[in-house]
Amino acid sequence: MTKKALLKEYEKNLQVVIKSAKESGLKDDQIEQCIRQSFKPLKKTSHDQKNHKIVKCSLLLLLPLSLFIYILLNVHTPTSSLVLRNVQGLTYPALKIVRIISVPIIKLFPSFTSLYDESCLVENPYFYLTDMDCWPCENIHSLLNLTGVDDVNPLEKLREGTPCIIEMNKPTVSLKHFQELYWNYSSELDLDANRLKVTGLNSGTLKAVANLTEENLSSNFHIHWRINKMIPARIVRKLFPKPHFLPERSGQAVERFLFIDGPKSNTYTLPNTECSYVFMIQGSGERIIALKPSNECKDKCKTIYVVMKPAALLLFNWWYWRPVSLPVKNSTSLSFTYMNSFC
Repeated sequence: MTKKALLKEYEKNLQVVIKSAKESGLKDDQIEQCIRQSFKPLKKTSHDQKNHKIVKCSLLLLLPLSLFIYILLNVHTPTSSLVLRNVQGLTYPALKIVRIISVPIIKLFPSFTSLYDESCLVENPYFYLTDMDCWPCENIHSLLNLTGVDDVNPLEKLREGTPCIIEMNKPTVSLKHFQELYWNYSSELDLDANRLKVTGLNSGTLKAVANLTEENLSSNFHIHWRINKMIPARIVRKLFPKPHFLPERSGQAVERFLFIDGPKSNTYTLPNTECSYVFMIQGSGERIIALKPSNECKDKCKTIYVVMKPAALLLFNWWYWRPVSLPVKNSTSLSFTYMNSFC
């Protein structure tokens, strides 16, 4: 049916509707109002379709425009330099505005302030180096024991990629020492206690741990305490001082970890550290540390194992080795392991 025929059919049907309305007692203005109301949905549909077309066209234009700007800024050096010169002056005012806007949000969610101390909010689980040279770990089949060797600097071996172990002459750190430290500095340590992960205990607070005795702990008891604030880090250093061979001005990371394990605590992978040079100190008890090659080097290097005995210090480079903690067979005592890193 042609458009003209459709209009004639519509007009005929409309006349029938108007006649029927008049017979029902409706006045002419009421009939006209009803007819106008019937056209409103059609107008709305037409308007929505028009808006949809506008949005679609805008997106089609925006995509190539964004691609063009990105290529221009990354390829055309004069344009990139011009933009940077003009944008740099706006950086601090923009950050100031963002900070002002964030104040009400922080008031509503005070726990967000803990993110200020984080060096990395979201870690990339797919991080991988395609061209990494794995020669430092290719011929390593066991740890280098530097106990009593004074003419070899552990840092030199560490920079070469060789993992080392040193049996230090220092007091052990037991649950009793940890509890004494907490009661002396409870107000300061509780500020960072929200990063405590506990397995085998009903309450996951430092105060609950400070009230424990070894007799009422399960054999698979485990504590993972991550510290990334300066004050608690300084306090924990009273139990685990900086290794003697580290220079005074070494870039020691604030972030550090303390692991307390029962004699049959499950195997777990130790977390990634801020810096690549890692050292672990065994405070008391025993724990097996497996140094597994990183993903980049797993086809060229082999896993090596070491039993961490009290006062043992382990050094390795995180780029080549990833540590895993395992229980020691027939062990009967709690294990205290401290981990830190430096750059």
